[in-house]
Amino acid sequence: MPHHHIRTSWRSITTAGLLLSSAVFGACGDASPTDTTPQPPRGILVLDGFIQPGLTFVGDTGTATTKLAFAPSSEFDAGGFTLERDTVLAVSSRGAGDLLYIADIRTSTFRRVQLPTRSNPSRARLFRGSNGQALIAAALRDSNAIALVSVAGTVAPTITRLANAGVCPTDMFQYDNATWVVDANSDCKGAYTVLGDVRLIRIPNSGTTRDTVVLTGARGSGASAIVVGDVAYVSAGGAASFASFPYTLLATGSVTKVDLRNRRVQVTRQMPAGSYGASTKLGLDGFLYVSLFENLSAFAGRIVKLRQDDISAVTNGTTSFLDLKNAAGASVNCGSAQADALGRLHCIQNGTGSVTSLLVFSPTFVEVRRVLAGQGGVDLAIR
Repeated sequence: MPHHHIRTSWRSITTAGLLLSSAVFGACGDASPTDTTPQPPRGILVLDGFIQPGLTFVGDTGTATTKLAFAPSSEFDAGGFTLERDTVLAVSSRGAGDLLYIADIRTSTFRRVQLPTRSNPSRARLFRGSNGQALIAAALRDSNAIALVSVAGTVAPTITRLANAGVCPTDMFQYDNATWVVDANSDCKGAYTVLGDVRLIRIPNSGTTRDTVVLTGARGSGASAIVVGDVAYVSAGGAASFASFPYTLLATGSVTKVDLRNRRVQVTRQMPAGSYGASTKLGLDGFLYVSLFENLSAFAGRIVKLRQDDISAVTNGTTSFLDLKNAAGASVNCGSAQADALGRLHCIQNGTGSVTSLLVFSPTFVEVRRVLAGQGGVDLAIR
């Protein structure tokens, strides 16, 4: 497969390079595998997706924050990011230049890589190549492909493409000597109209036989996967028409549990009636946390907590949504939720002027902390 050399630009605060082989696959200060006592986070990262694009770093205590600026809003429009050990990956769509951002959060440095023009990337993840080298995979929605980017030191990156990777590939992961692609099966080159059910496409490292697992009832132009052992949890955001107000909900979001070894669906959980979205994170407490809008009128951010085994909801109120309260007992709405190992829920909320606050709730879902965390927040992750 031919290589395409791609242009890069650098912005560095403390170092001139990012070596993926050490930053990505090194120990990076991970806790000892023999330490089973739940620990508080080493910190929280909030992605500011617009207004002030970049990462805001928040400690587990106190109000101090630091900021790593990425780019002007014309060059950055990511709605989420991937945190793997101490490496952050984020992409900008075709409307903001088809760019890949690679950040080393230990050194507060980042590198920007030009992905194929008009490819409309969706998500990036760390991969290992066949010879053990570090790669970055990026789902190219408009190119129906997966980009495999090789980045090492100051050498110009190279990219190869895994072609024919679905109608609209939005995520990917490696499992059992194959690349698995999450195909949103939507018109992502146009108006993102949903064309059919979300699919998993297995592309083997060797050979030409591909397998497709159809996730019946899972629909949405935004779809992603979380892999835990031999299981993938695939979330699909649902479908809606925004042509005129009131908006029309066409399909709620869903989370589907897939047995990867036997390549079959185990169970699909539809999100609450009338809701839209299904952005899912794996909490450090072992539960799945789904962020979504309660409806298409008020767009109130709500959270659903799911068990891994049967993806049934864990509730503390009269609905499937978590009932989050502040200290005075008033209801609180937020999004991009994830729990730490102590069972404390973290989420973000944008207020007046899109000023972002990080909110932390006790295991009984009462707000115990609120700290400013940048402006234009769209996603968070716990270290």
